[in-house]
Amino acid sequence: MTLSQYKFMIDPIIFTFFILFDFGYLNLEEIFTTSLLTLIICRGIYVIAYYFRYFKDYDKELEEGVKLFSKNEKIYFSVKQISLILFGMIYFPIAVFISFYSLIVSTSYLKHISKNIRFKYIDLMAKIFNILIPTMGIIWFLFINLDYYSIAAIGISLIAYLHYGLRIGDLSLSKLIQKYDKRRFNGFHKSVKGAGLILLIAIPSTIITFCGVYAPAEKKTYMIEMRDGVKLATDVYIAPGSFGIPKPVILIRTPYGKNGMDTYRTFYSTQDYHLVIQDLRGTHDSEGGDSFLLFVKSYQDGVDTINWILDRSWCNGKIASAGPSALCINQYFYAGMNPEGLVAQQLWFGTPELYDHAIYQGSYHKSSVETWVQSTAPDNWRNQIDTLFTYSSPKNETLYNSTSLSIPIGPHYSNVSVYGIHIGGFYCHFSQGTIDGYIGYDDYGTNTSKGHQKLIMGPWTHVNIWSTEQGELNYPKNSLGFDMIFNWEKKIFDAALLGSHISWTGTRVGYYLMGDVDTPSSDWNYWRYAYDWPLDHEDDKWYFTSTGSLINSTLPSINKNMSYLYDPRDPVPNLGGQNQPFDLIGPMDQREIENRSDVLIFETPVLTESVETVGRIFGNLFVTSNCTDTDFTVKLTDVYPDGRSMLITDGSLTVRSRYNYTTDVFMSGNQMDVYELLVDCWSTAYVFAPGHKIRVAISSSNYPRFGANPNTGAQLAFNYLNYNIANNTLLFGPDYPSSIILPRLVNMSSTHTSY
Repeated sequence: MTLSQYKFMIDPIIFTFFILFDFGYLNLEEIFTTSLLTLIICRGIYVIAYYFRYFKDYDKELEEGVKLFSKNEKIYFSVKQISLILFGMIYFPIAVFISFYSLIVSTSYLKHISKNIRFKYIDLMAKIFNILIPTMGIIWFLFINLDYYSIAAIGISLIAYLHYGLRIGDLSLSKLIQKYDKRRFNGFHKSVKGAGLILLIAIPSTIITFCGVYAPAEKKTYMIEMRDGVKLATDVYIAPGSFGIPKPVILIRTPYGKNGMDTYRTFYSTQDYHLVIQDLRGTHDSEGGDSFLLFVKSYQDGVDTINWILDRSWCNGKIASAGPSALCINQYFYAGMNPEGLVAQQLWFGTPELYDHAIYQGSYHKSSVETWVQSTAPDNWRNQIDTLFTYSSPKNETLYNSTSLSIPIGPHYSNVSVYGIHIGGFYCHFSQGTIDGYIGYDDYGTNTSKGHQKLIMGPWTHVNIWSTEQGELNYPKNSLGFDMIFNWEKKIFDAALLGSHISWTGTRVGYYLMGDVDTPSSDWNYWRYAYDWPLDHEDDKWYFTSTGSLINSTLPSINKNMSYLYDPRDPVPNLGGQNQPFDLIGPMDQREIENRSDVLIFETPVLTESVETVGRIFGNLFVTSNCTDTDFTVKLTDVYPDGRSMLITDGSLTVRSRYNYTTDVFMSGNQMDVYELLVDCWSTAYVFAPGHKIRVAISSSNYPRFGANPNTGAQLAFNYLNYNIANNTLLFGPDYPSSIILPRLVNMSSTHTSY
């Protein structure tokens, strides 16, 4: 997410100051050292020159009994000097302008001083200084400390002097007062004068105060030693204006480089939290070695880091963690160890089950895994991929057990003791992981965790909550999730970290009911709210028939089958769906890949009334094959009246892994043997509108989202030189009720249209 996206949540005044800071316009070091010192010196020279310029005139007027300066005029002169210094401090080029203007005008006073003390060389000095001062400034900012803004400021000061300062410098004190006194003072009411004087001080003082309070603190970097001696690079940002007093801490652990996390620094600084950002083991500035495995030590490293934070004087004992995607995934694992001090989590677009959702979704997530691992751990990515498929090795068992909260070895749901907000998108490649994480925390955690979770599922691809455009569809503006997400998060964090009141008795789940984006309707494309997830439902079975139809509830009367040849050399290409952002992503029109001989199509007639499905979808297939291993894929699409076949969700299953990922159970290769499969297509919330059709596509590949199974039983990564062509068959009828299972809500009283 970008910095601008977070800033829309910030109070407008504070937002303005952060904009200034982010672009370098406000800098505390310049404000309180360079700018202030320069202004005091240069404006001090001006005041001294001003005094000596007029002191003879002043004495002369006193001899004549004329009172030249009133009390208001003295106040004005003093306020003017203070306000100029304050305004100049805000931005260094302004300080340069005021300073050089002051110096040049001061040289004009020298010739009058020369008349008063009759020193003939002073006038010559004034002329030299008039040329020398701006010249030296331009040389400095052009050749020594390049700053084009400051050079421009010097030029403007020269123009201002020639237009105004030169004429003022030639006036005697009495003429100066006679010329400007009435215009400046006597024409305004006392209240206006007072307000003006106050504003002259208040405006720059307010800006400088905000600079001191809200300026993002300079980071302090530490190498924190973990229990095995590996050191992780960690940046600490103390809440601006807190002077290091104990406060709640936000922890962010990332494989993408802590130096690129300024977005979080900006956002959480406005909420008065200290912030800790850390590079994950083996990434960027952290140690790890060539043989490390991503996420495997996250449950230990997270706990060790939290313990380190608790020992700091600036931590008040309460810690929350945050971050999306990979930043979210590692949060789950150390939360599963119940570390002391961790009280809340922001869990965006991630999963607590690395194998079940990130590496596999029934079949190997080839593109997602290999592309991501190679970019994140370029020095040992091949070792990491090989390890994923060596199930019997101790290294793999450690990976499997340490990256799952459902396995009672290592981190586990029963240890989780935090308030949490879980955010996901139905088109995200971790969509089911987000839902399962919510259910696991809410149903199986400690008493602190149970009933203290919230879930938001939108019509989004991966972390794309700020756009209405998802894949090839454009949802209404009400699909934007930013305001809702951060409103819910703030309430949860305030409750856990600050002790604010929060109610857990109302609806805790928000989900977006998707549908036809071309036809506005109150029946779809709006937010619903529920007390929990999953919702009460019945599973409707939509059966496949020999005519290519898709029928609800009624089994076909005759057993039939359809076969196709799956050649790993020519897999069905992927076209959108629940992918990583570096691939085609989101709902896309599938027509160009549906008209293939290795794709079976089943669809309903044109619908005359809406069909709504909310929950987890499965393809229940009865199959045979001439190979000992192959894949079967299921795609659910919405066929629009214009013929577009827009993907809703899909799934795949490698047959040998139909029971689990650590045990291979191969088929016989005898096509007389029938196998029942349950292909997990994850969850959705969708309305098929009247005039549309429901379509299901069955095949054996979806490449490169899923690895192309070579049909040989070999390891799924890299072993593609040897292959078999699979003759795969789908059976349907009374004995083989192949179908797609669409959940239908049965208790609508549990859902609401307002939060």
